[in-house]
Amino acid sequence: MQWVRYLILASVLLLATVAEAERKRPGRARHSGKGNKKNRDSEMQREAEYPNETKAAEQTYHEAHLRHHRLPAPSPPYCCDQLEIRKNLRIEQIKDRVLRATGLLTPPNMTGVVISQNPNIQGIIESMNTTEPQPTYMQEPPYNDDEPEIKTEKIFSPVEPGNNYTSQSAPPPEIRIPDGVEVLYFKLNQEQLNTRVKRAILHVWLKPITSELDRIVPISVFKVTRPEDPEDYIILHEVTTVSESVDARDGNWVKIGVYKLLQEWLNNPSDNLGLVVTANDSEGRRVAVTNPVENPSNAPLLEIHTEESRRNRNRRNSSRNQCTTSQIESRCCRYPLLVNFVELGWDFIVAPKVYEANFCNGECPYLYAHKYAHSALIQKMNSTNAKHGPCCGARKLSPMKMLYYDHDHKIKFDTIQDMVVDRCGCS
Repeated sequence: MQWVRYLILASVLLLATVAEAERKRPGRARHSGKGNKKNRDSEMQREAEYPNETKAAEQTYHEAHLRHHRLPAPSPPYCCDQLEIRKNLRIEQIKDRVLRATGLLTPPNMTGVVISQNPNIQGIIESMNTTEPQPTYMQEPPYNDDEPEIKTEKIFSPVEPGNNYTSQSAPPPEIRIPDGVEVLYFKLNQEQLNTRVKRAILHVWLKPITSELDRIVPISVFKVTRPEDPEDYIILHEVTTVSESVDARDGNWVKIGVYKLLQEWLNNPSDNLGLVVTANDSEGRRVAVTNPVENPSNAPLLEIHTEESRRNRNRRNSSRNQCTTSQIESRCCRYPLLVNFVELGWDFIVAPKVYEANFCNGECPYLYAHKYAHSALIQKMNSTNAKHGPCCGARKLSPMKMLYYDHDHKIKFDTIQDMVVDRCGCS
């Protein structure tokens, strides 16, 4: 049992050593009441003799303590950086959507293009610039999957300059045209127009006339056909003749229906050799503007209406929250975004120049704004293994009307799908 005695002795020595170290530690107050009282009396005496030095020392101690424990200056929150990233991403998505939906792929070159003063085009521009943005739906619209959605489109095709058919899709150059005859040729896209055309209107500008007697002017439209002998001149077949009133002082536009003629061209593209318009006053002077070089802003236009059926999309569950950039909202929410096509350098878009696009941003916590009711359960089951949770994105998008130029400088009035974010949600 000798080793037990050694163990007890070692324990006693260790306790004694620890007690001695505690007693000799600097700044440690004495446990005796007498020592404490003596220290307190000394401190009070020093404060009475040197009051200013004592207060300065206390202030210095407090300032040092604050500097040591002061929190670092707050950095810009992560959500603000994420908001800017999602906004810029939304702008790029809009640019890609416009180019793909219009089939342009790249922005057209608008050098030297003069916009038409046709009242139909100007009326569309004015209405789109004055229309207020559509408000967000307060409730889901009653979609019906069996009911088709009708997509309408207006195309304003300009006349090709000159009578030599210089464009690639124009008739061959060996077509002979007599002097003084101006043929109006319009390029047609067979794939886009075939079986979709519902209406075709020829717009012609009548110049002011000096004679007050010519209030009504006959206007004739002729279809150009090939002669049997290639050495002969073109043959003109009358399509229609209408009588239109003329504004003698200012001039005016007239509309002439050419739907049947357009259908003939679509059924037989090789027959599209153009048309001739004649309109003379009582003295035999030309009234109709048929040369685009003479008056570019009042050059003839071919307005084409098309329709296309498509199925509606299914309704979805989504978040109805509307936030602003000044709010601090971490959850999935819709934010306003004003897109300015002028600032983007997209001058081929005639109208609208500015529109409200909106975008989505935020986190998707459990059971918040899920696309489907059961997706929350799936998220919960897979939360241990999944690397990425649900993402905040657009759940309802609405279309927007747009007036724009294509690469052939045709003016198109079309409906572009998925341009405005109405709802955001998680999926």
